[in-house]
Amino acid sequence: MKYICVLFILFYSIASSGQEKSITVGSGGGFAGGATVYKITASGKVLRGKGIGEIKYTECSKIKKSKALNYIQLVADQTQLNTQFNHPGNLYHFLGYAENTIQHKITWGDAAHPVPESIQKLYQEINTIIGSLRYKPIK
Repeated sequence: MKYICVLFILFYSIASSGQEKSITVGSGGGFAGGATVYKITASGKVLRGKGIGEIKYTECSKIKKSKALNYIQLVADQTQLNTQFNHPGNLYHFLGYAENTIQHKITWGDAAHPVPESIQKLYQEINTIIGSLRYKPIK
């Protein structure tokens, strides 16, 4: 019986680990080409990282789960409606949505292709919230 419980817990953790929805919000570019990225999970965890290419998250904070789920849904809706919007400039901003193997991302910065106002407002709202958080190093 003990082994069955262990197997069940192991199976549940593996099955549920790949199903968490998340969003990424960030900006980058310029001379160095690096990016600052925030990842918000459905549980309300907010991770902050920097890098070129693959991002290493080094700091974390938390928001209310209900707020995280609301932002995840809003970003999911925007990224699914605007899946072809990929117009980065030298300096760029982005919103991304991920669930399992599904990933959608909107990138903008090119002055010749302005981002829709609804996306810009959502980006600014999320940045205001995550910018006011206190982050702690990830150990």
